[in-house]
Amino acid sequence: SSSKVQSYEGGSVSISCPYESQDQNNMKYICRGNQPSSCLQQALITSNNRQNTQFSLTDDKESRKFTVTITSLTQKDSGSYLCGVKRNTGLDVFSAVDLEVRAALWTSTNYAVSLSTTTWTNRSPL
Repeated sequence: SSSKVQSYEGGSVSISCPYESQDQNNMKYICRGNQPSSCLQQALITSNNRQNTQFSLTDDKESRKFTVTITSLTQKDSGSYLCGVKRNTGLDVFSAVDLEVRAALWTSTNYAVSLSTTTWTNRSPL
């Protein structure tokens, strides 16, 4: 089962990836899609390389989770992601995340309408 995360175009989002205590010092990474076998080769960022233009990774070893922040979101960033933890056994551990990037509110034609209803945050994607 995958956790779901939502944000808006032009904004940023933080994806939180929990892991087990035995994996504290192992390399963490994240990739797009849902193919564990090719995830590391296609990693967007790893804990060995914590920052690039759009992605940054912080590892909070006390609470055993690493967080990947994606900035300057566009709707192309929507989709499936896998958080990975490298294991020496060769069988890395993964958790799945679904990211939905919505059109920015201020470009939306029904901005005024959406503001006056209580359920607007649950609208289906435009």
